[in-house]
Amino acid sequence: MKARHILLTALFFVISSLSLAGQRPEGPGWKAEQLADGIFYYSFSGIEEVSGAAQQIFVIDQDLSNKKYDHAGQRKRDTHFCIVAVQDGPAPAPILPDWSKAAGLDLPYDMTPKTLTPAPRGYKATYISHYGRHGSRYAYTSDTYNIPLEMLRDGAAAGNLTPRGRKLLDDLKVFMKVGQYKVGDLTPLGWEQHDWIARTMVKEFPDAFKKGSRIDACSSGSVRSILSMASECATFSREAPKADVYAHQSKLDIQATRPNEGRNPFRYEGPALDFPYRESSEAFFYRHFPMYKDVLGRMFKDPAASLKGRDAYNVFFYFYMLVAGMNSLPEEERIDMDGLLTPEEYAILWETDNYERFREYYPYQTPCSSIIDDMIVKADARLAEGSTGADLRFGHDHVLMTLLMIMDIDGSGTVPESPDEIGKYFRSYMSPMATNLQMVFYTPRCNRNGDVLVKILLNGEETRFGSLPAVSGPYYRWTELRDYLNSRTALFTSR
Repeated sequence: MKARHILLTALFFVISSLSLAGQRPEGPGWKAEQLADGIFYYSFSGIEEVSGAAQQIFVIDQDLSNKKYDHAGQRKRDTHFCIVAVQDGPAPAPILPDWSKAAGLDLPYDMTPKTLTPAPRGYKATYISHYGRHGSRYAYTSDTYNIPLEMLRDGAAAGNLTPRGRKLLDDLKVFMKVGQYKVGDLTPLGWEQHDWIARTMVKEFPDAFKKGSRIDACSSGSVRSILSMASECATFSREAPKADVYAHQSKLDIQATRPNEGRNPFRYEGPALDFPYRESSEAFFYRHFPMYKDVLGRMFKDPAASLKGRDAYNVFFYFYMLVAGMNSLPEEERIDMDGLLTPEEYAILWETDNYERFREYYPYQTPCSSIIDDMIVKADARLAEGSTGADLRFGHDHVLMTLLMIMDIDGSGTVPESPDEIGKYFRSYMSPMATNLQMVFYTPRCNRNGDVLVKILLNGEETRFGSLPAVSGPYYRWTELRDYLNSRTALFTSR
């Protein structure tokens, strides 16, 4: 039977009015545990009044008056936030329909040919406006490797490792001899991904890269982004030798590449974008992934002792990236992670990470609107002068995922009523390594009169702009699309 979730006002009042010192009335199946600073977990048995069915109730009690959860004074409240799940059957399956996508942002790019709708009769593709994420890389933070390694070393010293934990420790030690110096670096697979993307663009849209066409590429200051740009530009020079290719990186490019950077002197201002949910990322994790001790138990004889005061939320934030990131590495450097997570656990960890990414990226819709403006200005200039080619921008997942929200690509801009529904709309696996968003412009052949048409490709596949009606198939009229994009950025910026 499908699990049901309810918020019980009376229970909220009772629990919220009691002390947080762990003093709770005992009852059938009662369990109380402090998960992290200011976050408590409770569970107990009960009977549903209508059906008389036995049920188990789970509570996450978060003390928002704790300074740890004060974000610029916006969320500091002298209250407790409770989410109560009443279950009369198995827990709900993860939203993620295909658990193989559970790598999320660390999912490698799909380098398989895509089937595209033919150009409308009498039209040809002459210009592409693009934003791309860097390709596959090593973990962007050393904590992804160091925190699991530190825990395993502590476990070995205490005699607390299982055979699987000992093997993982040995493998991590070997990996770190070189891996510690490669944090954040583009991998050979990352270079190959961008080579494949550029070759595909030339093959699919040859009229955009003929003699006299101009390819302008800019990148954020990240080395992996610059190298990703270099890979594509090298391929364009080889595959479209008659096109002019120019690549550059400058602070003046920041509005087109990484406008959400804190040191951006040109950063857009806009209305306050308050996060739509009260539940913290930590509470979301503990509510969805109470089985984290089962995972730790595969590596440690005593799972609780393995934490040694560490916050399980933080531990699994990095452990998830360690597992998910292995497919981006050269095969000879990969660590065997088989058996550490079940497919269901992996999918739920994706769901908790996805919620954290949504929380982080949501306010970026204001600064990242500058990229939409850059796309519009450059596209209009190209169309006015009748030039062919492409404007390429290289950056990061947090920018690209934000662009999907701003443009409402495939429903990404939807904010559902419940945080548990986020994964139906904001899906981090939509931005795998080397993700690219291409607006392909089609103009009438032989200088004939006619509307300029545009279609949007996400990772080489046709997709849609929110509720904007297309002219035909995946094709939109540029004048209507431009108005739509301006209306979307107006929601997040002060003009």
